[in-house]
Amino acid sequence: MALHALSAIDLALWDLAGKAANKPVYQLLGGPVQPDIPVYASALHPVGTEKVKAEAKAYVTEGYKAMKMRFPYGPGHGIEGMRANEEHIANVRDAVGDDIEIMADAYMGWDFLYAKKMVKRLEPYRLAWIEEAFLPDDLNSYAKLRQETSIPVSGGEHEYTRFGYEQIIEKQAMDIIQPDLRRCGGLSEGRRICSLALAAGVTVIPHAYGPTHIHFALAETAIPMIEYFPLPCWDSLPKVEVEPIFHDEPQPINGRVKPTEKPGLGLTVNENIFND
Repeated sequence: MALHALSAIDLALWDLAGKAANKPVYQLLGGPVQPDIPVYASALHPVGTEKVKAEAKAYVTEGYKAMKMRFPYGPGHGIEGMRANEEHIANVRDAVGDDIEIMADAYMGWDFLYAKKMVKRLEPYRLAWIEEAFLPDDLNSYAKLRQETSIPVSGGEHEYTRFGYEQIIEKQAMDIIQPDLRRCGGLSEGRRICSLALAAGVTVIPHAYGPTHIHFALAETAIPMIEYFPLPCWDSLPKVEVEPIFHDEPQPINGRVKPTEKPGLGLTVNENIFND
């Protein structure tokens, strides 16, 4: 919890610094390395073949060039669970074709022997990465899995400060690290983590979505894309109007996003939420 609090303070100070300088935060970080950032659609829960295919196709229509799904089963579900995991991946690949990147999150639910078998089944589907196959501290299994598959291995969203990422890099445990600026020490520590990754040839793709990650990615050469959580397009999903916490939070257009040019992080608190 202490690192969560320190991260929040760090992000708030960057926001204040930008407002004091009348500049967006990405300018304080050195300026943009590209005009906007690709985002990948993070959704695709196993809700049935036709729904999943329709959802994946809708994301392609909306302009997303990459999307992430969830593995529904782990070691306790045996061979039938493996088949169901593979079927879930196959359905999405069939829906989007070969030109869209797909990846999948195991939610720390596998062990090494299960993962070793699972990746062999998944090789033909050309995944962009497998995320969090193991518990965060099991770096030996991450490193061994990298030796078993051509599928890139990702993780690290539960690491705190650069010292955890140093261990990942030293053990060559992951191809992609996924720091969350709300946990790992804020933008200040995120920049140090990016420097470590860049020197080691490790890709950085931040965990979760938000303005801080947009500013961060816009100014860092090690970050090719960021995560975004679109609402699923199922017809059966209740249409609920949600009052936003902030005004002016950037939204992707055609699979890409860029921050506002307003000072700081560019956000204003929506005070209406305190009146409900």
